[in-house]
Amino acid sequence: MKFLKIVDLYRVAALLVFSCLILVGCQPLPKQSDPEQVLKDIRDTTVIPDLGSYDENIQRKSLDRILVSLEKAPVITRNLLVATLEDSMIDARTKRVICTILAQEGDLRILPSLSRMLAEGSIAEDDLLESALVQLGERSVQPVSRVLAEGNVTARRNAASVLLALEVPYALDSLQDRFLVDKDAEVRFLCVCGLVQDARAESLSILAQALDDVDLEVRRAAWGGLARKTRPPIVIQFDAAAEPTVRSIQARQVRDWLRGIGTREAAL
Repeated sequence: MKFLKIVDLYRVAALLVFSCLILVGCQPLPKQSDPEQVLKDIRDTTVIPDLGSYDENIQRKSLDRILVSLEKAPVITRNLLVATLEDSMIDARTKRVICTILAQEGDLRILPSLSRMLAEGSIAEDDLLESALVQLGERSVQPVSRVLAEGNVTARRNAASVLLALEVPYALDSLQDRFLVDKDAEVRFLCVCGLVQDARAESLSILAQALDDVDLEVRRAAWGGLARKTRPPIVIQFDAAAEPTVRSIQARQVRDWLRGIGTREAAL
C-alpha cells in the first residue's frame, strides 16, 4: 500500500510537470528587450522625419521620444541617428535637427556631415547648423575654418558667424586671416566683430587697417571696437561716413596714436 501511494505521488508530480510544460509552450513569446523595442519604435515610425516638422507640437512629440530612446538605449539610438544623416530620403532640415541632438551628446561623428552641409551654403543664417557646430566647441574650428577659406559667399558668411560664436583663440585667428582677403562686406564685418572680441594686442593694428575698408558698416564696427578697447583721447576722432580724404587723414592719426601707445608700452 505504501509503495502504491509513492507511485501515485510520482504520477501526480509527472502530470503537473507535463501540464506546466504545455502551459509554457502556449505562452506568447517573451517581450523584446528595451533596446530592441526602442530601436523599433523610432525606426519603424515617423519619429525621425517628424523631427524636421515645422509644426512645433509634432516636432516636440518626436523630440521627446528620441530623448527617451537616448536614455534607454543611447548607443543604438545614436548609431541610428548618425546613419540617418546619410539617408537621401531624409530632408535637410531633419538632418540639421538630428545634428543638434547628437552635438549635445558630444558625438563627433557628425562633424563630416556638418562640414558638408555648411560648405553647401544653401541656407543663409543657418541657425540649426550653427547651434550644432558651436555645441561641439573648438573641435569645430578646423572644418569651419576650411569652409571660411574655400566656400561660396553664403557658406563663408555662415562659417564666419560660427567662428564668431565659438569665441576661442583658434577661431579668432581664422577670422583675422580672412578679413585681409575676403571680398564680401558681410564676411569682413563678421571678421571685424571677431577682432573686437579678441583681447590680444595684435588685433588693434588690423582694426586700424579696417578703418580704410570700402564698406561703411565695416569701418563703423572697426572704429567702435577700437574706441572701446583703447579709449582714445578726445582729440583722436574718426568719422566712418566722412569723405575719403577726411577718413584717410583721421585713420592715419589713429594709427600714429596706436603706434605711440605701443612704443610707450614697450619702453615700460
